[in-house]
Amino acid sequence: MSPKFKKILLIDADSTIPNIPLMKLSTYHKKRGDRVKLVRLNLPYFPFRKKKTFRVLPKSDIIYCSVVFEGNKQHILGNNIIFGGTGVDLKTHLSPEIEKLPCDYSLYPENDTSYGFITRGCIRNCWFCKVPKKEGMIHQVAEIKDIVQHKKVKFLDNNILAFPNHTKILRELIRMHIKCEFNQGLDIRLVNKGNSILLSKLNYMGSYVFAFDNLKDKPILEEKISLLEWRREWGLKFFVYVHPKMSFSNIITRILWLKEHKCLTYLMRDISCWDSENKEFYTDLAAYCNQIHLYKKMKFTEFLEKRNWRNPERIKKHKKIWEETTNVKN
Repeated sequence: MSPKFKKILLIDADSTIPNIPLMKLSTYHKKRGDRVKLVRLNLPYFPFRKKKTFRVLPKSDIIYCSVVFEGNKQHILGNNIIFGGTGVDLKTHLSPEIEKLPCDYSLYPENDTSYGFITRGCIRNCWFCKVPKKEGMIHQVAEIKDIVQHKKVKFLDNNILAFPNHTKILRELIRMHIKCEFNQGLDIRLVNKGNSILLSKLNYMGSYVFAFDNLKDKPILEEKISLLEWRREWGLKFFVYVHPKMSFSNIITRILWLKEHKCLTYLMRDISCWDSENKEFYTDLAAYCNQIHLYKKMKFTEFLEKRNWRNPERIKKHKKIWEETTNVKN
């Protein structure tokens, strides 16, 4: 007689954190008495990097594979694999029955943090972002109690401050005094005196993260940052989106403004930067901005000399770009 349970294989192609859909699928199948196994492939995000190709053998009854980053699906071969994730398409979702289930963190035994979404969607329509197409306008999908299973929690909401009841959520987190973080960033354009005070009272992990993606937002950033009176020097971090279509002046002006205001910068390169004629400059700039200890104490031109001391031509080329943009000789 054949066993009643099914063998379920979950493939985590490239997640950098515990994969929420796979953990919910695990809960669903374990409730049905199925045997669940997770395989992590750890495919890198970076494009144009050499990647292994994995062939999945048909030893399981059902095979699910979650792919976060575009281009990684082609490195997973096999029959009857159910693919999902942003790296595959924006339409495939878990069923409502599975979506409401808790995450099975036993798949990631080394993990000590809960992850989840209180809200999905966003009010913005940034041209480089997939969230509006994938999730629509902002709406609530869970309560805090549905997410927290550890002493620490990282919320993946894309724009929690845009949610009409966000102050209620912040007050609840303050009352719980749980270590928390909104690791996709907060929309500084939506900061006001009221929610600024609430943010300051959270038992927050790490730096508060915002974004400075559009140079036209500089006046409103200057206004809103003054409302964060409680901030420490270098206590705020800003994502800075970079695309080859943006001028060097646009990019460097944002970086210098943030450094002047003693804010950390995390350069987020569009995938097209790796195939750009200036890819090496973007690489050096990202290496500078994203290494906090160097960014805080060193000028970019000094960093270039230390990083590329064996490549004087690269130093000269990138110094020229920087100096022509800033009109400063260093």
